[in-house]
Amino acid sequence: MTNIHPTAVVDPSAKIDPSTVIGPYTVIGKDVVIGKNNHIGPFCVIENATLGDNNELVASVFIGVKPQDLSYKDEPTRVVIGNGNKLRECVTIHRSTDVKVPTTVGNNCLLMANSHVAHDCHLGSNIIIANSTAMAGHIVIEDKAVVSALIGVHQFSRIGTMAMISGLSGVHQDVPPYCMAQGERARLVGLNLVGMRRNGIPRENILAVKRAFKVLFRSGKLLKDAIQELEATHPCAEVQHLVDFCKASTRGIVAAKRSMRENDDE
Repeated sequence: MTNIHPTAVVDPSAKIDPSTVIGPYTVIGKDVVIGKNNHIGPFCVIENATLGDNNELVASVFIGVKPQDLSYKDEPTRVVIGNGNKLRECVTIHRSTDVKVPTTVGNNCLLMANSHVAHDCHLGSNIIIANSTAMAGHIVIEDKAVVSALIGVHQFSRIGTMAMISGLSGVHQDVPPYCMAQGERARLVGLNLVGMRRNGIPRENILAVKRAFKVLFRSGKLLKDAIQELEATHPCAEVQHLVDFCKASTRGIVAAKRSMRENDDE
């Protein structure tokens, strides 16, 4: 295969489409499946993984290596990555600890330099994770979320669709869809109105999400009572997703910042 650099080391069990380019000194280990038109740069390590098509691994990316979990006993677990993702320098994505459920990354995500996705994480599509941000194990990130630089996310936490986390934050609980959070112990500071507009959510639905946000997080009601109130109003799809996300939380929802200024530009 002329697209594989002569210094690369490829395990005989690996299945690699001939259109994929593999750079110098990269190591492709056992149980690897790589699809079409991927560009894998130098000094990468890939094992126990499936990659779709049109992914770009810039350099020194490690995918499918053993999880950093002391209970892991060399089980044949995996990473599954979709299509069109860009993984910058020194990104690490560890394979799962569960044989039946791999660590997963969807499509068209951008993982910037030095970001880390731990074992058993599940990332959706069109997600941006900025430099040196670390995801602990068993984290779920929904589609179109933006996680800024130098952030730590606690294990088993969830980040909802179109949520945005400010840099230098610590995420210790679930961040609901459409919300912005920041702080050493992250707190809700408003809604990601720009993100909702850019993703084509109608104005009336954005207004409904704003009203739901106030009921859930600014009214002083217990969360379960606020959820019941919203469910009785036959909410739009976005509000229903916000409600369902909160109902499914096991770690709890990050609290709203007390001094938060309401956004009134809608």
